Amino acid sequence: MNTRNTLKLFVVVLIFTSISAESYWVRYGWQAFKNTGDAQSLALGQTQTAAFGGAASVLQNPAHAKNPFDQYLYAHQNRFAGLVNSDLIAFPTLKRFRNPVKMVLFHEGVSQIPDTRDVLLDWGLDGIPGTGDAGENNGQLDEGERLDAEKVSYFRQSQWGVHFSSTWQLNRWTIGVGMKGFFHALAEHFASGIGIDVGATSSFWKGNTVGLVLTDVTTSLLVWDNGTVERFSPELFAGIAQEIGFDKIPLRFKFMADIALDPFGRSVYDDLQLGNMGGRYRAGLEIQYNKIALRFGRGLNALTSAGLGLDWGQAAIHYAFTSSSQSAMLGDSHLISFSLDPKWLAAQAAKLL
Repeated sequence: MNTRNTLKLFVVVLIFTSISAESYWVRYGWQAFKNTGDAQSLALGQTQTAAFGGAASVLQNPAHAKNPFDQYLYAHQNRFAGLVNSDLIAFPTLKRFRNPVKMVLFHEGVSQIPDTRDVLLDWGLDGIPGTGDAGENNGQLDEGERLDAEKVSYFRQSQWGVHFSSTWQLNRWTIGVGMKGFFHALAEHFASGIGIDVGATSSFWKGNTVGLVLTDVTTSLLVWDNGTVERFSPELFAGIAQEIGFDKIPLRFKFMADIALDPFGRSVYDDLQLGNMGGRYRAGLEIQYNKIALRFGRGLNALTSAGLGLDWGQAAIHYAFTSSSQSAMLGDSHLISFSLDPKWLAAQAAKLL
């Protein structure tokens, strides 16, 4: 069975399972795809609906796949003092197809998650089992009761994602389609799913780019091993970017802004409200002088970020730091990424031999 037939069979089985199983609408089922990226993207608050910024920006808009990328990109991120770790690899443009294809693979893992099930000594107010006093066996931690620390165990969460994207030209618009696959393992349970994003970019004047993205067009599915199906609803993103350069000095400014509309309705974290929908914005600024780039961003959920990058053409290194201004629970994040042209590296090795 070839790859195309295998993919078709997987899609049919997944759809059949989702129809016959109990399903729920969730807000964060595919959140790993929104958290991931490289340092260049995270430093700009992931404000890349319109602005292209390296291979990982196809995760924000699959229409960016039109931009050539001939390097391998690796990024590593840690949050909560290393408790949450993620890795990303973006591959050089695959040119064996009718339209060039971009591929991005990432993993996010959370270790040492405490399992507190069955650790409650539910003995009531007197702290003695079998007396039948108030609070005994009510499933709540009452005064006089405690947890048995020796029964606490630990498990881990692991999430894998793969993203393929390609583009077509339609008049002045570049149309991009991204297909993504997801595997989620949580303790002894696991789930898998697929989703599709659709995006478009165009330019109306010098240095300008506009972008539109509809994520999870098919209401992305996540099917768990117990038959439960999680459905993730679409989101609409609109963005604009403007680049300003100078002829006499190697200085360049790039401004970018996005707005995200949430079909789930309003929430306390919304920046604006449009009818029954809530809206959030993100913004980014990149200042580049020669090979050095300084970046600032404001992402969704009020995540502020900053970063620094060095790009030599055939190789680059970028760093980003993000912090939440709304809640310390979201934690700070440090991310570093490298990119390298394998053909250039092979040429340099050949010169040394």
